[in-house]
Amino acid sequence: MKQAVDSDMTWRRQSISSGSWRAAWPLALGLSLLPSIALTASSGPADPSLKLLRDASLMLLKEGNQRFATGKSQHPNLDSERRTNTVAQGQEPFATILACSDSRDPVELLFDRGIGDLFVVRVAGNVAGHSELATVEYGVDHLHTPLLVVMGHTRCGAVTAVVKGAELHGHLHHLAEKIKPAADQALGATNQIEAAIPAAIQANVWQTISDVLGQSSVVREKMKSGQVQVVGAVYDLETGRVNWLGAHPDQETLLVAPATDPAEGHAVSVEPHVSTPPPSAKQSSSEKLPADNGALLRALSKPPSSAASTH
Repeated sequence: MKQAVDSDMTWRRQSISSGSWRAAWPLALGLSLLPSIALTASSGPADPSLKLLRDASLMLLKEGNQRFATGKSQHPNLDSERRTNTVAQGQEPFATILACSDSRDPVELLFDRGIGDLFVVRVAGNVAGHSELATVEYGVDHLHTPLLVVMGHTRCGAVTAVVKGAELHGHLHHLAEKIKPAADQALGATNQIEAAIPAAIQANVWQTISDVLGQSSVVREKMKSGQVQVVGAVYDLETGRVNWLGAHPDQETLLVAPATDPAEGHAVSVEPHVSTPPPSAKQSSSEKLPADNGALLRALSKPPSSAASTH
C-alpha cells in the first residue's frame, strides 16, 4: 500500500515537471482537475488557486515532518545551486512559522525543508509581541506566504514557568504576560499543576493566534481574501511528530473584530533597491512565475532524492 502511495505522489510531481504546471497542479494535491487555474494572489477569495496554494503548503510540511519523525529525512534544497539561486532571485518561502526558540525545536529540520523554504520567527514561548507581529506580517504580506503556522511544543519551559508561578528576572516578565492568559485558563480547568501544563501549551498556541489576528489587520485582511491560512500546531519533543490543531476555534469572530493594537497603522516609506543578479547565477525554470508561487511549485516538482542522506 505504501509503495502505491509513494508511486502515486511521484507520478503527480513528475507531471508538474514534465508537462503544463497549470494542468498538473491540482493532481499534485490529489484533487479534481480545475481548468484554467492562474496561480496568482490577486483574484480575490473566489479564486480556487488560493486554496490550492494553502493546501499544498500544509501538505509539504506534513510530508516533511513524517519523513523526519520516521528517520527518513532527505534534507532538500541545501546544495550550492540552491544558495546561488536564492541569492540571485531572492527568497520565496511557502510558509511563515512562528515557533519557540527552544533548541530542541529545530523548525527547518523537523519539517525536512531547506534554504529558502520557510520563513521562521522564533521566540521563547512562541508569543506574538510587536517584533514578532511585524516579522509575521513581513512573511505574510511581503513574501506572500500562503500559510502561517503558530507552533508550540511539549515541555515548553516558558509556559511551564508561568503555570508554576516561577520567579522571573530581567525582561522575562514580558513573555510571561503574553503566556499568562493561557496558563490561567489551564489552571482554571484543573487544580493539578502538572496536568495543567500540556493544556496551557495548547492554549498558548490559541492565545498567540488570537493575538496575531486581534492585533494585525494585515494578517486578518490576507485571511479574509483567502491569501493566507492560519493554523496551530504542537511539536512533540520525544516523538518528533507535529500535532496539527487546525484553525482557531473562534477564528470567524476574530476576523471581524477591530484591531486592538494602538501601535499599528504607522506607514513607513522605504526606497526600493534594485540589484542586478551576478552573471554566474543559475536561473530557475520557474523564474517567470509570481514570486509567491515559484518556490512552492519548485518544491512540488523537485522532490528530495530518495538516495539522499537520512542522517
